[in-house]
Amino acid sequence: MLKTFLSTAALVVFVSSSVQSIAAPAQVLPPIELPGDFQYPNGIARASDGTLYVGSVTSGRILRINPQGKSETFFAGSNEIFAATSLRLDEPRGILWGTSPDFLGVPGANGETIRRPHRIFAIDTRTGKVLRVTLMPDGGFGNDMALDADGGVYLTDSSRPRIYYLAPGATQLQIWAEDTRWATKEIGLSGIARRPDGVMVVGLFSGGELFKVVQESQGRVKVEAIPLARKLENPDGMQFAPDGRLLVTEGAVTSGNGRLLRIDVVSPATKPKAVETIATDMESPVNLTVAGRDVWVTEARIRHRLLPGREKDIPNRFFIRRFTLPGDMTTSLMSLQVGAIRFG
Repeated sequence: MLKTFLSTAALVVFVSSSVQSIAAPAQVLPPIELPGDFQYPNGIARASDGTLYVGSVTSGRILRINPQGKSETFFAGSNEIFAATSLRLDEPRGILWGTSPDFLGVPGANGETIRRPHRIFAIDTRTGKVLRVTLMPDGGFGNDMALDADGGVYLTDSSRPRIYYLAPGATQLQIWAEDTRWATKEIGLSGIARRPDGVMVVGLFSGGELFKVVQESQGRVKVEAIPLARKLENPDGMQFAPDGRLLVTEGAVTSGNGRLLRIDVVSPATKPKAVETIATDMESPVNLTVAGRDVWVTEARIRHRLLPGREKDIPNRFFIRRFTLPGDMTTSLMSLQVGAIRFG
């Protein structure tokens, strides 16, 4: 976690945290501290003017943070939208897409956990009006999304070994890719990233593997395992950086040492791909958004909810971590002390 210092500026507060960057280190920037009544950030998207949208994994509330750092509630949540695990912005069409899985569930009358059907949603960014809510087929767990230039939506399913596609204007999700290697009794497919040329990468959260997925001629979809120098510890959100390398958040449920990784996944696979750790010591980093060399990572701090006996250890602060990607491949070890800026 990030170690912080006290600034004389009125907006800077103490935060116990320390971020180390290993291999090609990212520059650590002051994180954004979220409003005190907003917990477990997960989905995140960025508009071209610098506006951020941030959703909670445990509620349907979505914050909108303007380029000056002022936050407001863009969407308060509803009975139909009770989580915002992934957010993807279709800016040309003014649509904010999101996934709403009931990951933790709600307590039932007899003490059992009840999980509402998982779903995805779309919200008009100009009015905040809900445009649609679509239930996941076959009781699936919609986790992460990627958009294409036409406004089509690709969606990973964490409980079934599938990627779905929702075509522009369509109302039903269609199975776009399915592979037995994605089948698991644990959490399956999680993050998904799409390059402009259509090449996609998905990750297995519990299995720690990455796969390249490409649509070939006549509608066929080819799935290839990406050889890695090591298994990843709960790969989650992912995006391609401008240089074509993949950025991946490593949630690290077991070790607790959440990381931001960089992997050159699309070059010819002559040997296992090097896994660069460019930032570490985060608590449950789950998703990210990228603009140029700048990266924003949602630090969910939700690991305690997955550990027996620690379910009630709720953190009192939540953050968006900020980094600038390294411009070269210099190998070094860097520890930085940063402050946390309180917005909202």
